[in-house]
This record gives sequence, C-alpha cells and structure tokens, in this order.
Amino acid sequence: MTIHTVFKFRNHALMMALAAAFPVVSYAAGAARVDFSVGPVSAVNVAGTHRTIGKGGELGSGELIVTGDGGRAQLRFSDGGMVSLQPGSEFKVDDYSFSGKAEEDKGFFSLLKGAMRTITGLVGRSNKNAYRVTTSVATIGIRGTEFTVAYTGANSIAVSTGEGMIEVCNNAGCALIPAGSSAIVAGPNTEVRRSDIKPRLDPAQPDMVQVVTYSTSDDRYPDGKVNLQDLTGTNPSSLKKTAVVSTPLVSGAGYALAYAGHNGSSSEYGLDTSGTASFDSANALTSFIGSGSYSKTVSAGAFSADGVIGWGRWSSGTSSSGSLIDFHYAVGKPSSTPDLVALGGINADYTYNLIGYTLPTAQNGTVGQAPSGSLSANFRDAFGVSTVSINLTVPIGGSTFSIVGSQAYVSSSMPQTFTVNTACATVNGFFAGSNATHAGVAYKLDSGGGMGDVHGSAAFKR
Repeated sequence: MTIHTVFKFRNHALMMALAAAFPVVSYAAGAARVDFSVGPVSAVNVAGTHRTIGKGGELGSGELIVTGDGGRAQLRFSDGGMVSLQPGSEFKVDDYSFSGKAEEDKGFFSLLKGAMRTITGLVGRSNKNAYRVTTSVATIGIRGTEFTVAYTGANSIAVSTGEGMIEVCNNAGCALIPAGSSAIVAGPNTEVRRSDIKPRLDPAQPDMVQVVTYSTSDDRYPDGKVNLQDLTGTNPSSLKKTAVVSTPLVSGAGYALAYAGHNGSSSEYGLDTSGTASFDSANALTSFIGSGSYSKTVSAGAFSADGVIGWGRWSSGTSSSGSLIDFHYAVGKPSSTPDLVALGGINADYTYNLIGYTLPTAQNGTVGQAPSGSLSANFRDAFGVSTVSINLTVPIGGSTFSIVGSQAYVSSSMPQTFTVNTACATVNGFFAGSNATHAGVAYKLDSGGGMGDVHGSAAFKR
C-alpha cells in the first residue's frame, strides 16, 4: 500500500532560494550534474573506467562517484533532487530515470561508504516505491524530502530526517523516522534504534580535528556531557562538550501499557492502565508490572518519541500466564484528568497523525506492511460526551484490513485510556503527554482466515 505524506518546508525562504538557484532541468546525457566539487572527486563508469569529475561534469545511471580525503561534491539530479557527499564517500547511481511520468520514473542509489545529505526531487513524490537508498545494513525509502545518512562503522549507519519522513528497513524489520528524529542501525540483522544525536556532516574546516559523534548509548560524564575523544584516543578537557539530548523514557511507576500478541494457541491482548515500566538505555521497554506481568526475552525493535511515548515489538517474552510471541506494545504515562478537562469545550475536536508503528504480525508468522491512518478525539467537560475514533488500514498477507470505529465516554469519564471495538478488531489505547499530545494503541484483528489473529501497535501525535 502506498502512503502519501503531505509535508511543508519550515524554511520557505531557503527553499525558494534553492529552487531559484537549482531549477529542474532535463539532461540529455546524464542523470545528474556536479554543482560543485572540492578536493579529489572522481567518477567510475559501468566499464570500470575512472575519470576526474568537477563542476559541470555529468554522472550517468550506473556510475559511481568517489570523494577522496578532503573531497566534497554536490550533485543535482534532473528531477530537482540534490545530494551532498562528504569526504571519503562512495555513492552509486544504481538505476535512475526521469521523464515526468510517475509510473516510469525511478531513483535507486547506493551509499557504499562515507556520508551524504539529500533533498529529494520529483522521483518518488507520488510513487514512494520508486525511490530508495541502499546501504550495507539497511534500505532507506522516502516518506518526505530531506534526510542524512552516515556510516559509523563498516556495518553500522546513523540516519536523521530533516523534513518529511523516511522508512528504514533491514532483516529485523522497518521503522519510520519522522522529521527531527534520528536512528542508528548497528547491523543488517539488528533492529533500528532511535537516537538523540543526529549524524553530523561537518563543513570543511582546515587544520581542525573532526570529533566523532556518539549515540545516546555511549559513555557520558555525570553531568550528562558526552565523552568525546579525538582520533588519537586522548581525552583533553577541551573536547568535553555538552550534547543536547531529548528527555528519555524513565523507568518507574504510573505507566499505561496497550499490548497485543499471542502465546501460540490464542491471542493475549489488553490494556494495563497503571504499572511499573522498565526501559533500557535505548528507551526500549524491557518489562512491565501492573495487573499483569510482562518481560522481554528478544526484542524485534523499539522506538520512542519526545520522552512521552514508546512502542515496539518483542519477538518473544513471558507474561504471568506463560510465553509470549510477537508481543506488540505502546507504553506511556496517561494524561491527567485536569489536562483532559482543559481540552474540553464545544469545539474540542483533535486529530492525531501516525508517527510510528510496528509491522503487523499474524499468528501463523506472516509479517505485514506499513499501516496507515489516524486517530481523533473530541474531549468534553463533565456535562458532555467524549468520543475517541480510530481509522487504521492494516495490509498483511495479500489482504488489507480496515479498522474503523469509535467509543463514547459519557459525563465526567474523560478518556485517559480507551477501548474501541470494531466489526473485526479490538483497539486498546491511552492518551499521553501534557494536554494529551500523544496517543498509543495496540490492536487485535480477526483475519477471518488461515493467518489467525493479527496484532500490531501504533503511536500518534496531534
């Protein structure tokens, strides 16, 4: 299923300037043109022939561009897209064509080494499957326009989204990385993990040592500063610099857990409205103790947003009733009743957009594709009715299921937590954050066929 994401650039003046400076043009011979190059930059054609390439040079489909030590290059593609390459990078145009016909256009690239920043063009704008960047550990698809990717090791990368949204996929699954968020992938079989520090692409600065960028799991000083080391391994006090880190999910009491999974023979799903949650250094849920008890054995992926809400899936785990398989969850501290009452009023209608999800899984082991949809709520005061509505599309096993329904809460029962039952599914969830800025859900869906029940979780933000 194709997801269409509507986006806006925050810096309109900058983008207008870029559009004026780099208009969309049609190249007769090449896929891209070099806008500028600094230092050693070369191209390798499909026959293996090397050539030096500078400003105005063209790069064709199937060619590789290489930046040496101190070398930098910016490419402008015929659809208006731009790619900026850092020193020590190898970037290949695997298969590119642009004619203005969405069904024929494609842009498939590989970052083999180094780091890049890109602002995507028209290719992939209406057909997201027509664009991807492949690395040694994951494939990046677009749900927006601007992102950065950098190798942090031979088999590890860091990614960051500036505008729109990207989808990062490898053998462990897929994850959406929304605007303003970053993630690390430590290997082709390792789940994508959110990070609080963006991969940094430094401008050219002569006679300066470039310090490495650390993820949130790296060592810090007691005051929260990052332990930065220079390339020689020394650690002078002059390199101790403060890193801006978002608020993590803190282990403790008062959390709600919406969950859905199975134990092999039957589904185990529900909503625990208050319990103690434990998180690891990457904000991944490791255990939850409330009316029930749940503990992770193997994680398939975990994410969090804004220090308010987390979601993920355990490949296996245990509960107070036995073993767990493909246990999907959303976790967060429910919004307070005063916050919800403050939202009430005659025009208190709010829409929550999808910011993250787990890929749905079925009892027979089938893994689905990215869900899409939204959640809405109208909060009323003690004399009105509050309503929570869900509209979620879940593609799996060649079928697409629609979860559409609503639940009303009468009088003063403001919906800190909620359950929505539809014709084919049960959705459990909660509102989290000051003034209910976020919502998390987990669902159990009756597939009506050989797949058995389908489970998944999602996070939303208004």
